[in-house]
Amino acid sequence: MVNVVDVDGHVFEPDWLWEQYLAPEFMDRRPRIERDDRGTTRYLIEGRMIPPGTGVGAWVPEGLVEASVHREGGTDPKARLADMDEEGIDIAVLYGTMSLGFYNIGDRELAGACCRAYNDWLADYCRADPERLKGTPALPLRWMPDAIDEARRAINELGFVSLTVMCAVGDRNLDSPENDPLYALAEELDVPVGVHAGGPRFAHDRFVDSYATLHCIEFPFDVMFATATIVCGGVLERFPRLRVALLEAGASWGPYMFERFDEHYEKRPNEMPLISKPPSEYLADGRVVISCEAERHLPHALAGLGTHVVAYASDYPHWDAEYPDSVSKIADRDDLTDEQKAAVLSGNARRLLGWEA
Repeated sequence: MVNVVDVDGHVFEPDWLWEQYLAPEFMDRRPRIERDDRGTTRYLIEGRMIPPGTGVGAWVPEGLVEASVHREGGTDPKARLADMDEEGIDIAVLYGTMSLGFYNIGDRELAGACCRAYNDWLADYCRADPERLKGTPALPLRWMPDAIDEARRAINELGFVSLTVMCAVGDRNLDSPENDPLYALAEELDVPVGVHAGGPRFAHDRFVDSYATLHCIEFPFDVMFATATIVCGGVLERFPRLRVALLEAGASWGPYMFERFDEHYEKRPNEMPLISKPPSEYLADGRVVISCEAERHLPHALAGLGTHVVAYASDYPHWDAEYPDSVSKIADRDDLTDEQKAAVLSGNARRLLGWEA
């Protein structure tokens, strides 16, 4: 059996995190888990209940905690390690839940303080078994100098293994030159950038109390948009050693989207002036990895993208995770070769993270 690496697991930010890790001068404004007028859990940040539970763009109507923490391992590393053993995961790369959106906090000092507190908590979580639990930081990306300082601390001092961005930072797309210092830092530190679904919030304002439909389409729309900006916007061209993970949208959209990218590059090359070759050719060197779960059309994704492009993710412990079967639903398939399974479950993640194959 290969050494299974989960490129996109999650933790959840418990309410007590802030009492223990947030700097005292921010305690009166700390994030809080509260209940809305229907009794469902939300995070209260800067006077806003996030995410909305009803109305336009409603999210997880059952409650944020209830949707995000289907296993105690979301907050308890020992419970997570036991679940990893049950599921067959050897190493988990960990992203936050609410902290993925901390870049959107409006107060600069509060945003930085919340990111630092969360990152310190996650570092302690990972210390339960640092060989198996690997952190990625929350970053105050609206203020790039602050984000660079915290990113450097997270990698050099906390031992994290990747940087983190959403698919857009407010109105700033990922190909904006404002993001270039982060990509340069990733190259300098020899770590990837994990691009996590969320950020642009495509079409959320067109759905009212329709969470299932909205969630179904929003994440792939976000990730396809991010891919367009990174590839066609020249990020990989400008940063030839940058490695990127595109997370939590599945992988089966990839062949379709890259075929469209190539078609438009072929027929309108002057309108993609920042790249020097067809978009799909940026997949050839293995610097782009797209996460998958146990999706039905995984063989199609591998055939269209290349076996070296797709890597397994669990999404544990969220409501849509396949625990405890997410690994076996790939490992036990009869429509993938052993070589493909090894690449998806281990090899591609290890290359992405700069570890030995």
